[in-house]
Amino acid sequence: MDNHPLQLFLQIGLTILSIAYVLVLASEQGSYTSIKTDAEALLMFKKMIQKDPNGISSGWQLNRSHCTWYGVTCTLGRATQLDLSRCNLVGTISFAPLASLDMLTVLNLSSNSFILNSTSLLQLPYGLKQLDLSSTGLVGLVPENLLAKCPYLVYINLSYNNLTGHIPENLLDSDRLQFLDLSSNNITGSIYSMKIKTCSSLLHLDLSENHIIDSIPFSLSNCTNMESLNISYNLLTGSIPQTFGKLKSLQRFDLSRNHLTGWIPSELGNACNCLLEIKLSNNNITGNIPTSLSSCSWLQVLDLANNNLTGPLPDSMFQNLGSLESLILNNNKMSGAFPASISTCKKLRVVDFSSNMLSGIIPPFICPGAASLEELRIPDNSISGQIPAELSQCSQLKTIDISLNYLNGSIPAEFGNLENLEQLIAWYNGLDGNIPAELRKCRKLKDLILNNNHLTGEIPTQLFNCDNLEWISLTSNGLSGEIPREFGLLTRLAVLQLANNSLSGDIPTELGNCSSLVWLDLNSNRLTGEIPPRLGRQLGAKAPSGILSGNTLVFVRNVGNSCKGVGGLLEFSGIRPERLLQVPTLKSCDFTRMYSGPVLSLFTQYQTLEYLDLSYNELRGKIPDEIGEMLALQVLVLAHNQLSGEIPSTLGQLKNLGVFDASHNRLQGHIPDSFSNLSFLVQIDLSNNELTGEIPARGQLSTLPATQYANNPGLCGVPLPECQNYNNQPASNPVSDGGKGHRAPVASWENSIVLGILISIASICILIVWAIVMRARRKEAEEIKMLKKLQGERAATTWKIDKEKEPLSINVATFQRQLKKLKFSQLIEATNGFSAASLIGSGGFGEVFKATLKDGSSVAIKKLIRLSCQGDREFMAEMETLGKINHRNLVPLLGYCKIGEERLLVYEFMEFGSLEEMLHGDVYSLGVVLLELLTGKRPTDKDDFGDTNLVGWVKMKVREGKGMEVIDPELLSVSKGTDEAEAEEVKEMVRYLEITLQCVEDFPSKRPNMLQAVAMLRERMPGNATSSSN
Repeated sequence: MDNHPLQLFLQIGLTILSIAYVLVLASEQGSYTSIKTDAEALLMFKKMIQKDPNGISSGWQLNRSHCTWYGVTCTLGRATQLDLSRCNLVGTISFAPLASLDMLTVLNLSSNSFILNSTSLLQLPYGLKQLDLSSTGLVGLVPENLLAKCPYLVYINLSYNNLTGHIPENLLDSDRLQFLDLSSNNITGSIYSMKIKTCSSLLHLDLSENHIIDSIPFSLSNCTNMESLNISYNLLTGSIPQTFGKLKSLQRFDLSRNHLTGWIPSELGNACNCLLEIKLSNNNITGNIPTSLSSCSWLQVLDLANNNLTGPLPDSMFQNLGSLESLILNNNKMSGAFPASISTCKKLRVVDFSSNMLSGIIPPFICPGAASLEELRIPDNSISGQIPAELSQCSQLKTIDISLNYLNGSIPAEFGNLENLEQLIAWYNGLDGNIPAELRKCRKLKDLILNNNHLTGEIPTQLFNCDNLEWISLTSNGLSGEIPREFGLLTRLAVLQLANNSLSGDIPTELGNCSSLVWLDLNSNRLTGEIPPRLGRQLGAKAPSGILSGNTLVFVRNVGNSCKGVGGLLEFSGIRPERLLQVPTLKSCDFTRMYSGPVLSLFTQYQTLEYLDLSYNELRGKIPDEIGEMLALQVLVLAHNQLSGEIPSTLGQLKNLGVFDASHNRLQGHIPDSFSNLSFLVQIDLSNNELTGEIPARGQLSTLPATQYANNPGLCGVPLPECQNYNNQPASNPVSDGGKGHRAPVASWENSIVLGILISIASICILIVWAIVMRARRKEAEEIKMLKKLQGERAATTWKIDKEKEPLSINVATFQRQLKKLKFSQLIEATNGFSAASLIGSGGFGEVFKATLKDGSSVAIKKLIRLSCQGDREFMAEMETLGKINHRNLVPLLGYCKIGEERLLVYEFMEFGSLEEMLHGDVYSLGVVLLELLTGKRPTDKDDFGDTNLVGWVKMKVREGKGMEVIDPELLSVSKGTDEAEAEEVKEMVRYLEITLQCVEDFPSKRPNMLQAVAMLRERMPGNATSSSN
């Protein structure tokens, strides 16, 4: 008996050892099975890969441990990480094979070319923590329950794919998720519907470059540990939530390129503890910049460009922003002085105040305080005074852009100390004096753009020490002397504009050495001599890379003869396009913006000169045949010179030529037949020369106006009069001497008859022509009278019609036979000059007039507002389509008319107004019925209302403050109860009365429509959550 406890102990011990042994065996067997399963799963995934150009999966073999395979990381023999990023893999894949990898925590397949449906995301291993599928070809909706299937996810990157649909409401409902990037997809829907409760772990959220709409939810501020928030490049509306001031850990904040409105909340200053970047550009934000941002001492980037911000820049704001590197406020409405306190921003590199309303001077003591300053951009403001020489103390300056201001004085010679200067842009100011020769020390200078100033003197030859120059624009100054031959040293020079100066002498032949030159404008000078046979870049020349890569190019094309030359190339970075219409000297020219930016960005790649304007000089001699070898030439202008000889037939090789002007010269001979090949030619002017022969019938030449060939006495053929063949006239037969005595009287008599007939015919023709002219003059007088009528005091709208180009008798294109003869002049008469009396409606697309035609019928004419960029052909094609549509619920479109810049639509006149008016008319009747119910009275009862009616009586009582007197006492005595219940009953009746009075408003536009009226009544119904208990 004494040994029993010991035996029992031994038995228990043996049992435990046995169980442990079995467990060890089982675990070893299970571990082996799991390891084997991992390898098999990976091999199944490999089978879905169709292309593996780098052969990274070639080593995935069962005879090797899967832990040694490329991209696979193991812990204790189990696969825990799979990284196949940037391997250029191709295939249609799913994650079903990877579902068994229950120890996998990291999956990175980014930057491959898969076809992968988003539904497969729900097959990912349960324990996954990091997921990177950026740029993989992922398509479909964002799964609603992704975080429920993979609750341990900390990092998710699904950017640069084609995810669609809305944002799941519970997307951020996780207490583990730290990083979420869904940028650069096609996600749509509202962000406001997101339910954000527990997101305190979230550090990074990027939803940029999608199509997300609606207001930003205030609940996003519940992510209190957020460090980076980027929702830029979407369609967000509304204002910036004030609650974002709670995001005390926020470092990067980007809401740029949306449709946000309202002010920048001052509460944002409460989040200044860590803020490094604030980017709110390209929105519709208004108001001032809050001074609370001055406490953001760590702020590096403040980008508020392209908004509607107003008010002065608070000078004290920048005193505390010692870490600021980029201050970008261009294209706003900021006023006041240039803030001198930026001199305290020691790290400031970029200042961009372009296109604002800043005034005053450039503070001279900005430098050397802002010692790190690299870019100073203040074009398109109202800055005056002189350019401070102290700017030269900011030795890191690369760009100085002070264009379109009111600066005067000379360019400081001290700028020569700016060894890093790349761009000196100061066009359209009042600068005078010489171009400083000291600029020769700016060896990195690329752009010298000083056009439209008052600079004088000669172009300094020292300037050509700057052998990196790419763009020189000195147009419209007072420069004199000869064009320096040293220009030929500038192998990177792409644009040279010296037009509208007083330069003299020959065109240097050395310009043929400028192997990158594709734009040469020397018009309106006093240049003499002959045109050099070679100018600019030649065929086969290899262009240096990166020329003008950082420029914003705009070509302003002159129209007509209001200004000399074809136009000009401008540096337009940060300048509002509408400023072209506001600059006096530019406004004096009729111009259009021909092309800009992306179109011009490729012109430096052309093989030869693209633009050549030598007009308005004193050049003589022949047009060189070698110009025909400039195969990239698009604009060739040689007008107003003393050129002679024939037009070279080699010019017919210029397949890209769009503009050719050689007018006002002494050119002779025929127009070459090779010009028939110029299919892109849209403008040619050969007028005022000595050309002869027939205009080539093939190609574009015969389709151009006759004025382009005028004053060439020997020129003929379409569009000029037909050519006469004087060499083929029949020879006269001499009369024999023997018949002289008898034939002379007969011939004289016959000649008299013929002469009389000819005189009679001529007289009749003169009378006919006179009648036609008088009729045309009467017609023109009537049209002028009509035109004045259109612009008269009674006219209800403005018109943009060029009388010289558009006859007012133009036919209206119609779809109804009875209106076939309808003319625009008849519409003017039928509307009394589109007077205010005929105006019957106005809406978002234009005004509508009622026109009563001579036959008594009426039509409605809609004059469209001039907002569309639609072309004439597109407009007419669209109208022809709409005119064929017939539906009982649509007002028929009877016709249309395009005159000048105006576009008119002719509709069938609706006698009883529009559908909207009909609906509001019905609502009045409803209001009368409701008043009958509320008052217990009939609409017309002389005993009650006298000369008025029910509606008038009720309105009178309400105006007198006696509204309760109109309510039927029987309604108030139906249910007697407590005083509180009776008071509530009275309030309810008053609410019904208010609704009823809205329905019987005097003006239909102020009445609700039927749907709105029903909705208001429904809110008062018993049981409605918003109504009373009654």
